[in-house]
Amino acid sequence: MEKKLPERLAEICSHWPQQGPIKLMFQDEARFGRINDVRRCWAPKPVRPLCQAMLTHEYTYAYAAVDVASGQLDSLILPHVNTECMQLFLDEVSERHPHERIVMVLDG
Repeated sequence: MEKKLPERLAEICSHWPQQGPIKLMFQDEARFGRINDVRRCWAPKPVRPLCQAMLTHEYTYAYAAVDVASGQLDSLILPHVNTECMQLFLDEVSERHPHERIVMVLDG
């Protein structure tokens, strides 16, 4: 049987003897961007320009974590979703809260 969140937090506290408050945060990331599909163009008659069809993808990614008790949000804009960027985000959150023990719930 799967443990419920309060029981899981109690277990984490027992294995994490360091002093300081526990901050429970939930994390997710999102992709923002644009997709361009250029096919038509205008030109005066009788000019017939050659327009190449080009599909352009441009994205940026927002990482965020919220503290459920206070509503405090920590976020970071990064160029990719990968292990290296996730580690940068986790390092940044830990630097912003140096005197707290952070339990972060990740999606997926």
